Amino acid sequence: MAKWEVIQRKIPRQERAKATLEAIVQAAAQLLTDVGFEALTTARVAERAGVSVGSLYQYFPNKQALAAAVVDHYAEKLSVAFVQAVAERAHGSLEETVGAMIEVAMAAHPHDPKLHRALNELAPRYRAEKVREVGDRIATIIKSQLARHRREIAPDLDLGDAAALIETLLENVVHRAIERHPVSVAGERAMGQCRRMIMAYLTSVDRHAA
Repeated sequence: MAKWEVIQRKIPRQERAKATLEAIVQAAAQLLTDVGFEALTTARVAERAGVSVGSLYQYFPNKQALAAAVVDHYAEKLSVAFVQAVAERAHGSLEETVGAMIEVAMAAHPHDPKLHRALNELAPRYRAEKVREVGDRIATIIKSQLARHRREIAPDLDLGDAAALIETLLENVVHRAIERHPVSVAGERAMGQCRRMIMAYLTSVDRHAA
């Protein structure tokens, strides 16, 4: 896919322009949920957002760029929420820190299964690099929080590896729970089981290590 197809043309500076851009992105997200990507058009998004097609084209050249913007919006929302939630519990125990990570991972994802499914399908096609960037950012945050509790964590455990595995676990558990996958645990049970699994992993020494 040519790179130009998903580039946003204009970055808004004034509040009115930012509000217009927000309305366009939200309208695109709603239509992705309602009709899916194939039926999505720039004209339909402009109508839903209450702006002219010309105004939309100031920011996005096509629906691929709109899809990329929606992916960016929710990826950034997750990243910001994760940072804030973990920071608020910066003085808690390891178990409280792990609990905060699980709670925000569950709460910050879009909970409409159709939108969630659409984002998961579109992200690898149009914004794979953004998904990797946010995943790396969250893993870095997890690692920094684990470092605060180094004495509570098994000494043989590499914190970078642990952070990467925890990020992967949370992402996959949340995706399956939201999409109501047949092989998944939903809601509070999923959060409780994740906490139990992560705590056991962090505090158990590998007796079979070389």
